[in-house]
Amino acid sequence: MSIFFLIKNWRFRQDLNGTILIFLFSVVSISVNINMKCLYCQEETSNPKFCSRSCAASYTNKQSPKRKLTKICSQKGCECIVRNYRSRLCEFHFLEKIKNKKENTLNTSLGELREKNKYLHRSSLNAHIRVLARSWFKDLTKLPCACCGYDKHVELCHIKSLSSFSDDVLVSEANHKDNIVQLCPNCHWEFDNGFEKKW
Repeated sequence: MSIFFLIKNWRFRQDLNGTILIFLFSVVSISVNINMKCLYCQEETSNPKFCSRSCAASYTNKQSPKRKLTKICSQKGCECIVRNYRSRLCEFHFLEKIKNKKENTLNTSLGELREKNKYLHRSSLNAHIRVLARSWFKDLTKLPCACCGYDKHVELCHIKSLSSFSDDVLVSEANHKDNIVQLCPNCHWEFDNGFEKKW
């Protein structure tokens, strides 16, 4: 008489005279390849439903499309739909707001902006003014360096440094297009450190 125990992948057998024999039990896995058609493009695939993530996304988007925007602009008298889910303004009023913000900033003095950043280190005192220049003159960053012609990466540089302007000067004067030039990093460093540059 023999008794069999199956524990994980080992098999034990105990004989009548008490000796235990151990055998290795192997499991045979059978894989079946069934080709199916993709639910979206009807191509043969071994995946259960779709041949690619692209087909899965396209199929899902057709079955349950994104909800439509129904939120109305918050401006009085405007019945337009907002720009996106986060926005409270329609496209027209949003662009108007941006334009007004830029005009207000142009008429702000450097002293007012420096006052907001007075607790920062003095090297960061004019950082906000430099950020405004970069956002207003993005088209200059697509041009090559005004000094050497390098065109892979250029930075905007103030010809007359911001620290030399007094507090009563307007941002529009400090960030005027005639006071800004595009330079590659090497020429920018040389210009800031006193080497003469001609463009």
